[in-house]
Amino acid sequence: MTPSRRAVLERVGMTVTMATVASAGAATAATQESADDALPAYSQWLTIDDGSLEFAFVDWATLEAYVRDDLETADPDETVPAAYEADPMIAPVSEGALSTYLFVGLTLGQFRLGGLLDDGALESSVEGLLRTTDVFVVTGQIDPAAIDEQVTAEPEAEFIRQLERTAEIDGYDVYTPVADDTDAAIAVGDEALVIATGEDVDTADDPRAGLDRAIEASTGTVDRATDSSEAFAWTLERAGDGDVVVGQYGDGGALVDFASDGLEDAESIVSSLAVEDEETSTGDFAAVIDDPDTATLEAVLGASADERSLDIADDRVTATGTWRELD
Repeated sequence: MTPSRRAVLERVGMTVTMATVASAGAATAATQESADDALPAYSQWLTIDDGSLEFAFVDWATLEAYVRDDLETADPDETVPAAYEADPMIAPVSEGALSTYLFVGLTLGQFRLGGLLDDGALESSVEGLLRTTDVFVVTGQIDPAAIDEQVTAEPEAEFIRQLERTAEIDGYDVYTPVADDTDAAIAVGDEALVIATGEDVDTADDPRAGLDRAIEASTGTVDRATDSSEAFAWTLERAGDGDVVVGQYGDGGALVDFASDGLEDAESIVSSLAVEDEETSTGDFAAVIDDPDTATLEAVLGASADERSLDIADDRVTATGTWRELD
């Protein structure tokens, strides 16, 4: 087994049961577009708060077609080679993919939105999934009326939480729990859902603040992360276009774990994997590191790949890798 497909999701123990809970289904393919052609479209939602940022992005419209069979035939007892666990071009990306994928079924289920990834569910089609420590963003073609009907219905089970429309942000209807607790808020638009819950590291006490920041960044009202940091913009431009992408600026570890030899002093890191075909995946990595240790980075970056390259120039580090699945 190589990480061409399975290592993205199965590497961290995804089982068929988990896949069922998360309601995986077909999605409508879409081309990522951005106001800045050098940057991926999801970057419009990203901001740097208190000097840090962590994110995980899944291009569901592309990836779903390759992982469905693996999800249905996953073996929870399959042993994962230690080389993949130790490779910072594989481990953080696959962990980010799993946590992002499962967030839909396991966390959004309490709002009756756990089936969003089903084909045509809630009259909507999902294209991208983005998770940060503030919010979870679902992009695609969204039917606000269908979402409203789902989240405002009377609870039929104890774990279901009923929401009500309470505000508006830049054209998004905002829903919060009918109960007195305020640990969740969902903004609903035609092309995105923006969700903040108690699961989010930074917004458990103020979910509305997370919604405001993300939506205002998407509309250009506040600075995006790529405007705030040249280092982050550089890493995202070079490694942010994969089917699964994870990134960290400043301190991290709450959502994305880049703990690895040689990366301790990194200011910004972005790593991604892209599925090229049924047997082949490629990866891109970029980091800004003060005084990088060349020998250490050569020993870990892409070490599990069938082919790899590494380039270090001053504080700028880039790497690429290719993994092939052999019978």
